[in-house]
Amino acid sequence: MKVVIRAISIIGLFGLCLLPAVAAAQAPPPPHPGGFMGGPGPMGGPMGDLGEIKPVKGAPLSAEIMVTRETTLADGNHIRNESQSRVYRDSEGRVRREMNVDLATPVTGKIKHNLIMISDPVAGTRYMLNPDNKTARQMPMHGGPGKNHAEHMGAGPQDPAGITKEQLGTKSINGIQAEGVRVTRTIPAGELGNEKPISVVTERWYSPDLQLAVMTVHTDPMMGTVTTKLVNVTQDAPDASLFQVPSDYTVQSGKRGDPMFVPMKP
Repeated sequence: MKVVIRAISIIGLFGLCLLPAVAAAQAPPPPHPGGFMGGPGPMGGPMGDLGEIKPVKGAPLSAEIMVTRETTLADGNHIRNESQSRVYRDSEGRVRREMNVDLATPVTGKIKHNLIMISDPVAGTRYMLNPDNKTARQMPMHGGPGKNHAEHMGAGPQDPAGITKEQLGTKSINGIQAEGVRVTRTIPAGELGNEKPISVVTERWYSPDLQLAVMTVHTDPMMGTVTTKLVNVTQDAPDASLFQVPSDYTVQSGKRGDPMFVPMKP
């Protein structure tokens, strides 16, 4: 029997389930016409950007990331999915993200993989580790300045049309003090063939101490609500070996601009 191999962009895959808690904030984009993999929410909106952010030094941590996706269908049926992953950061700003992927979409079919990403801004290198076959895809990190705290909290340049921001003050989330901002993007009637305006809302709670978001709630009427929380946070330095490729892995090098992907069987 002939086996068909599919390839899915690892950037899109991590955007689906993991990155909302560790990337920089930005105004939610308009819904993508291409559907689930490129659409709004954490994968395409605030804190779901896989582009490099400014390294955070002197603030090591280990934590779990809980992501809950809730959708209500037109017939009133409810869909709820949860995923859990881990993130580590050392004092030099290296980041390790671990994820167990177990999902199914019309685009990808059934996906079940263990994936690890290591971003090393000191060496200027990023690795995608596949424990299933002990391979590591090595890529150069992209440069570019990170966002400062004021930009994170919505005090940057003038907002584009259709974007509003509301400061929510400070509150404790899982014992961590965080500052909140609510960003609403209004899609005018007719822009996507919609009869009425559509509001896409992201509420983000950012910890200046940890220098990342501890909770994000992204609500899109077309895709449902995605809630991302940072839990079980410890601020001790993780083991240095977590940010290194194991010696029994085969390293495959790529150049900037190459896709990072994982082959998958339907």
